[in-house]
Amino acid sequence: MTDDMTRTDAYRSGRVYAVLEVLQRLSPGGGVRLGEDGHRVRTAEKPLGHLREALALAGKYYMDARRKHPVESVDTVFGMLPDAMPVAREFPGSLDTKGQAEFLRGREDQIALIEKKAGVR
Repeated sequence: MTDDMTRTDAYRSGRVYAVLEVLQRLSPGGGVRLGEDGHRVRTAEKPLGHLREALALAGKYYMDARRKHPVESVDTVFGMLPDAMPVAREFPGSLDTKGQAEFLRGREDQIALIEKKAGVR
């Protein structure tokens, strides 16, 4: 992973997606929508709308997850969200093929970091 890749909004959007995906998965009744391949692909193509919608529910996922899972693990995952955000604090409207690959790479890297730091996937 290069420094340039870690700074792209596409890569960072993938990192945000991973945090939200794990929080949703940990949330009782949070659903599997973000964990579905189709939703992931659509979000990689057009991050703005999909990530805004999921980000609006982050607090709910967080509070619900804290009721079911160890607070320390959930807090660790939720605490990764600010660092994952794109530098401009806005998600790209759409991504080309290269951007989509960076998005998916960012997601995978963040999932691995979450597993390592919080012990959840």
